[in-house]
Order: sequence, then C-alpha cells, then structure tokens
Amino acid sequence: MSIKHRFWSFIELGIDPYLTEYRYNVTESLAKIREKYSYLKNGEESQDKHSIAGRIMGIRRHGKIAFMVLDDGTAEIQLVFRYDILGDEKWKIVELLNIGDIIGVFGRPMRTLRGELSILVEDFKVLSITWRDYPEKWHGIADAEKRYRLRYLDIMLNKKVRSAIVNMYRIEKAFRDFLDAKGFIEIHTPKLQPVYGGALARPFITKMYALNRDVYLSIAPETYLKRSVVANLFKVYEIAVCFRNEDIDAQHYPEFVQIEIYQAFADWNDMMKLVEDMVAYAVKSVYGDYKVEVDKNGDKLVLDFTPPWRRISLEDAIEMFGGIKVKGKNYEELLEIAKQLGVEISDPRKGKLLEKIFEKVAQPKIAQPTYITLFPRDISPLARPYRENPEYAERFEIYIDGLEIGNGYSELNNPIVQYYFFAKEEELRLKSREKFGEVEYHPMDKDFIRALEYGMPPTAGVGIGIYRFMMVLSGLSSIKDVIPYIIVEQENFKTVAEENPDILKYYVEKLKLE
Repeated sequence: MSIKHRFWSFIELGIDPYLTEYRYNVTESLAKIREKYSYLKNGEESQDKHSIAGRIMGIRRHGKIAFMVLDDGTAEIQLVFRYDILGDEKWKIVELLNIGDIIGVFGRPMRTLRGELSILVEDFKVLSITWRDYPEKWHGIADAEKRYRLRYLDIMLNKKVRSAIVNMYRIEKAFRDFLDAKGFIEIHTPKLQPVYGGALARPFITKMYALNRDVYLSIAPETYLKRSVVANLFKVYEIAVCFRNEDIDAQHYPEFVQIEIYQAFADWNDMMKLVEDMVAYAVKSVYGDYKVEVDKNGDKLVLDFTPPWRRISLEDAIEMFGGIKVKGKNYEELLEIAKQLGVEISDPRKGKLLEKIFEKVAQPKIAQPTYITLFPRDISPLARPYRENPEYAERFEIYIDGLEIGNGYSELNNPIVQYYFFAKEEELRLKSREKFGEVEYHPMDKDFIRALEYGMPPTAGVGIGIYRFMMVLSGLSSIKDVIPYIIVEQENFKTVAEENPDILKYYVEKLKLE
C-alpha cells in the first residue's frame, strides 16, 4: 500500500495522531514486564493489565489474528491482536499498521502455546505513523554509506551498534561514579582556545568575531585541567569532546570523546593503578564481570580487565613481538629498520621512528589490556623525564586488542623545562618544514607556562579515548560504528510533503497555518 493510500485510509477511519495524540500514559517498561512475567507457562495468561508504548518492529498476519513485535527502547515483546477481542472498527486499523508505526497498547501479559511471552492486546492507539518504508529488519541496512546517512535507522535496527552506543554512556557513568567516590571533581574546559595544546595534532581554526581573532577548537583539555591543579583542584577530570583536524579512517575521526584525569601528589605508577582499577570497575558494572567475550565477526576474544595489567617498555615490546633489537640504535640505524619494514616516516625525531616501528610490529599483537611504557622523551613534550634515564619519559600508553586506547604520564611541572620543550617543538617545526613538510608539534603556550610558574605539585595524568574503548568492548571494526552521528555528504531528495502536496494542503488547512 502506498504512503498516500495508507494515510488517507487512516483519515477515513478518523485516525490522525498528529492532531489528537499528545501523550500516552505508560505504566510499565517492556524490560520490567519481561522480568516480572517470566514465570508464565505456555498457554498461561495473567489478569494484570498494563499500558505500554513503542515502535512496531515486525508484523505477521494470519487471518483474524496478527502478531507484532514492539520495541520500547528497553526491550522487545510480541503483541497479539485478535479480531474477536478488538472488534471490526479496531481491526480495520490493525490492517493498516506497518513496521515503524508507533503505538500505545493496553493489554495483559501471556505466554503463547509456543512459549513466546506476549501482550494480549485489548485496546491500542496510533501515536505516530511512518511515512517511509523500513529496510528488512533482520538484515538492517547493508549499504555502509546509507547506514551512516540514515544513522537513526542503523541504531534502531543494528543491535550490535545500538548496544555499543548505549553501553558507552553506561561506561561513562561508571567512570564518573568511580572517580567521584575518590574525591575527583569534573570541570568543563574551554572548547574555543587561543592556543591549542595537550597533544600533537592539527587543530580546527575558527573565527571569534567578538574579539576579531582566530581561535582553535580544543584538541585536548589537558593544559586547562593542569591549570586547575595549580588552582588547588588537586583531583580533576573531564569527559570532553575534542577536535583534531586529521584523517578519517577505521580508528580516527575528527570529533571524539575522551576522559582526561589529573591527580596531584601522584606519579605515572599511581595513575596506571587508578586507570586499571577504574576501567575494571566500569567493565564489571556494565558487563557483570571483569572478563568480556567479544564477537569480532564470528571470532571470539575474551578480554580480561582484572588488575593488575601487564607493563612492557616500548623497546622491549618491539623486541618481544617483532624480534627486532632497537635499544641503543641511532636515527640512521632505526631509519634503515623502518625502510625494511615498509614504514613511511616524515619526522626527524628518533622517538617517532621507534613509535612507528612499534605500531608496525608490536601493536597489532597486543590483545589483553597492556601498558606500553618508557616512550622517548623527544615525542613527549608534556611528560616528566624518566627519573632513571632522561632519554625516556615517564609515559605510558594503553593498548587493548591492537588499539591504542589511552596515553598518560608523570606530568611535567617544571616551568623552565616546559618552556625549553615548547621552544624545541617550535624549532622542530621550522627546521622540518622544508625536508618533511608540516609535522605534528606542540605550540608555545606561555600562559600555560605562567600557570606552572605559580607552582604545580607532582601530578599524574591520563587521557582515554572512549570511542576506541567501545570499539574494543563491542567488537566493532570502525570507530564510526560507535559514534552516534557523523558528518556525511548532503543528499538531494524529496520530502513526503514535497511529493504529496495534497497531504501538505490538508495540514495547512487543518492547523490553519495560513
């Protein structure tokens, strides 16, 4: 039946929810109904009555009986419509219902002879109708571009994606619960900044017309959270939206969410313990266990978040997983190793070479939660030098199932050394431009240095990418699958109103819009 025919058929029956239905009294969620009436035996009916509401997700018709699947956002349940209960007028409406329509239902819980927990419908109301056809439910949307363009349908129909997005916010809540219980305070840092910082990344630039100057979208909240530590907020964090003007691929998207945490009077070892305890707490809160079985397109992987996690230095990981000895080698020797591995490098820093070699030979082989430690100091401008060897930084990164999830360190609190590191970054940018083009660097931020000059205690910090973490927990292969909505190219199409001027005219007249 065409959209136009179905609409006018509803109107002939006196049904127009957009004119009459402003609310519906829901007395119970489907999740609670499924739990409360799980005891019903095959063929048994309850005399309890409930009002529920949701979207029709499936329909099977058999003469004077119809079975529909209703989804209320908490669970699904089968609805049983019977002609002998509803009568002729209501049945005419039943025959018009389609997948995607939203209805309110009054009825009794029952279990069919085949064992399906259901609601026997005694009355119902049409609350909203779908004006477009849905993809076949059990297969969802197959075309990738269409999935992201019609993201609301993808979330609705793809249970794996929907579960990942819902669980992401539950993980965030668990992080907050854990940190708040330990005396941490969440604050909001500026998303428009005069100097971008806190990571090595290309920023987005925009115009602040009130001040007639360019400003940058925040690439990280780090330097402002550390300013807050200077302000005697000794335990701070933020679940922050960040922006980095970088490539879009399976692991990167220019707009993302991360949690950054800073604790005064602590070092990287304290932060590693805090992180593994926090993540383990959150995983158990959401999934019921420290161990999570992940389905990766049919392959099963059991991730164990039980503390403590394994710790391996960057150079040891290259040797352990790649069989390549890199300790003590100079830039030219490392460059030759990189070339043999097919690793492209456009950076003059020795540390960047080591990092790229690690990403090639070791990172894909790290499955269980692991800290990779002792990064070269020359690629860690905000971290304290390693107390036993200043060629390294007291810095760690978190890897799970081949993905980098987080980055943390003992924070550099010496304003003199911080100025030197920032100055070297600026020098690197200028010297490297001819040979390598633009390289990622940290700009000079004198205001941040001035904050450090007022005194920041020994502090540890970490940033954890929540989208990537959810990729790991959900077994999804693209970061775009866990982001609720992404940018897509605009599409040229006609709305229902444009295609059906008679329906548009109907509402203009009914609602006296002119």
